[in-house]
Amino acid sequence: MAVKIINCPSWVMEEEKEIPVALSADVYLERIKILQERMKDNKLDFVIVYGDREHFASIEYFTRYDCRFEEGLFILSRDGERTIVVGNEGEAYSYYIPFEINRIRYRHFSLQGQPKESSPSLTEIFKQVGIRADSKIGIVGYKYFEVGEDGAVDDAIYHFDIPEYILYELFKIADRKNVINFTKEITGLPDGIRMTVRDPREIAFVEYQAIKTANVIKRLLKAAKPGMTETEIASYARADLTPTQMYSLVNCTPLSISLGLRSPDPNLKMTLGEVFGLCYSLRGSLCCKVGVAAYDESTICDRLKGKIESFYMKHWLSVATWFETVGIGVTGGEVYEAVMNIVGAPEFGVALNPGHYISMDEWTNSNVRKDSKIPFRSGSVLQSDIIAASKDPVMTSICEDTIVLADIDLRTKLKEMYPNVYDRIEKRRRFMKEVLNIDINEDVLPMSSLSGVMFPYMLDTSLIYSKA
Repeated sequence: MAVKIINCPSWVMEEEKEIPVALSADVYLERIKILQERMKDNKLDFVIVYGDREHFASIEYFTRYDCRFEEGLFILSRDGERTIVVGNEGEAYSYYIPFEINRIRYRHFSLQGQPKESSPSLTEIFKQVGIRADSKIGIVGYKYFEVGEDGAVDDAIYHFDIPEYILYELFKIADRKNVINFTKEITGLPDGIRMTVRDPREIAFVEYQAIKTANVIKRLLKAAKPGMTETEIASYARADLTPTQMYSLVNCTPLSISLGLRSPDPNLKMTLGEVFGLCYSLRGSLCCKVGVAAYDESTICDRLKGKIESFYMKHWLSVATWFETVGIGVTGGEVYEAVMNIVGAPEFGVALNPGHYISMDEWTNSNVRKDSKIPFRSGSVLQSDIIAASKDPVMTSICEDTIVLADIDLRTKLKEMYPNVYDRIEKRRRFMKEVLNIDINEDVLPMSSLSGVMFPYMLDTSLIYSKA
């Protein structure tokens, strides 16, 4: 086994200073400009981006507008005319958009039981923005479809995942054959618009979010004690209530761990030596650590005796290998093979792709799959998400953190614009290379001090894994 347990440098568990980074209007307008170029390449007259509470990310990416609990549409014309279509409560919130945009309220985007008068129909709205029978339109939902994959469909570009009533109104005007699924241009690999950060400000924003997520995990780790309920532990998060990507997790029992996405439960208590997991996310980053709630080998419960070496160490070695393998030009298949050579056996239960892209949503896409020839590009924002899970005995190991891949040009711009961000990244890189002995590529930028860090005994954060 090429893994050892070492003392954790004290600074790793100290909370990093959170320096807010806000994306200005020109960042969003540059994204819209890229979208316009894609429209022209595909000979489209309009792109309609759909969003709702769950699938907010693409609208937020282009506008900063978050659909919250209403549906919404962002409509962009080929000549750059911008329109946001919202419900009653989204209308006021739409002024959060940092640039000039046409606002139209559509009554049926409002919640049930709210006033429905005094707004045009969707058909009228589509006509108002200039859509005609011969208009060529790209629809952006949450998913795109492909022919030839498992579960694929025929005529993939004519399959949509947005509500039927919106399409029904659109097809009253536009010819169906001129309306296509355009989502792949947004979140497809290798070059979907949302799959790459291009500006140092975007990296600084990701780092700010990553620091905040890691700080929450550090607080929870320091606070957790046997006998505390999941919600009692969660109260120590001191989160600032900014928008998250997914449900926050504090899991203290085999039941919680086995369910995977369970929120903190006030009736479940931490048992010394049992499984234990924490996860917190913000837009652009996520941090997750799942292991054993113990102080040392002697405090591990009987059913998990010996599992630190046979299960948890091997899993962390796969995480270290993931960090060493990933880089610009490396294919997803190469990363997959390197990881699965270590944890590919059935007892590790790795079912999802071992690693994925992250954006405003938690899982944007992934090329980390068997035989994938899709390479990573400069600007990729990634999660080291390798979920090893056993059902008998119930145990899970996760060490999930955020990184950015950046070529020399992007790193140079980052250093010039955000020298403090750059210096923090370099400190983390030295730690990963010299202390964890993870030989990361020069283009790998760790976004928080917890990147690659895992605790053999999660109640003793003075000990961490390192490559031998």
